[in-house]
Amino acid sequence: MELGRNSSISSSFSDYLKNKPFREVLPWLGGDLQTLRDTFVIDFGKSKKNKKIFFPINKILSKKFECDYLLGFLELPENLNSLRGFVIVTHGLGGSTKRFGLRRISRKLANNGFGVLKLNLRGSGSARYLAKGNYCARCSSDVISAINYFKKFINLEFKDLIKMNNLPIYGVGLSLGGTILLNACLDYDENKAEKLLDGLACVSSPLDLSSCSVRIEKSRNYIYQKWLLHRLKNQLWEGFNNEGKILNNEKLRKKIRSLKSIREFDQKFTAPSWGFNSLEDYYVKASPILRIQNSIKKLPQMLFIHAKDDPWVPYKDTLDLRKKSIDKFTIFITEKGGHNGFHSINGCWSDEVVKNWFISI
Repeated sequence: MELGRNSSISSSFSDYLKNKPFREVLPWLGGDLQTLRDTFVIDFGKSKKNKKIFFPINKILSKKFECDYLLGFLELPENLNSLRGFVIVTHGLGGSTKRFGLRRISRKLANNGFGVLKLNLRGSGSARYLAKGNYCARCSSDVISAINYFKKFINLEFKDLIKMNNLPIYGVGLSLGGTILLNACLDYDENKAEKLLDGLACVSSPLDLSSCSVRIEKSRNYIYQKWLLHRLKNQLWEGFNNEGKILNNEKLRKKIRSLKSIREFDQKFTAPSWGFNSLEDYYVKASPILRIQNSIKKLPQMLFIHAKDDPWVPYKDTLDLRKKSIDKFTIFITEKGGHNGFHSINGCWSDEVVKNWFISI
């Protein structure tokens, strides 16, 4: 395992990583099985104390509110008196708060003293009926609105605890969810120069969308792309159906059915709906790697976890962050682990690393 870390990292966290490096576990050997493992596993665990929260957001590309909402579920630890802080968890492409990996890391954080907000992005999962359109890699307006609303919510609900402990608010982004939270931090602009989050962990997150597009288009990833595209098509279909646009619109039906790749999905739907001039314009402007250096002051302490055998997202962009020698970045590059996998004999290694990192900062 290659490690790049900032100078402020705690000695206990450093010792933990030296003693607990990532090792694959049978039968999940290799990047593909690590990636697919959560798809094969049935989740019998149940979250406790889930509170449903609706987050008002403006219409896409507008400052006008037209009754669009994001849906989140707040999971609290058993003992609120020892509350460590709050963590906002976001899912990846075509995902939702129903995904096993998201629920698993949320339970781990809640079991270790954190209040966890599992957030459905625009148009995803059970929040499909609450907002028009779908999220993108730079849906910062949605995310910033939701986080600002959440800050007001917890200041009211937990005001006594916050006054006593000055509780932080962290973020965890799984895959594209990390890209989305990172872009939101870069786009956040407050007069008081405060940061959107107090810490952010990105697991297998794309930093350059163009290189990810090239990777997923490779012939060895044909089944992956078909599977992801099927989820994205369903998301589109349900959205337009809820808006009443699909029933008598054969042209739109054919347009959705004819999609052959994620690149084509982004070109015909994602980029234009979010105001980008072209697919290339979207991929450039929504890739945080191109903006990090110039906006470093906006970023909180950050943790990046990536595997060299990730079949979806190239690790090179995460590795290249080390060259910038940014003190607030802690970066782990493992030889194995797949895409958002990291399944070891003791459970999910990346979940444990994220939890320990939050406790250490």
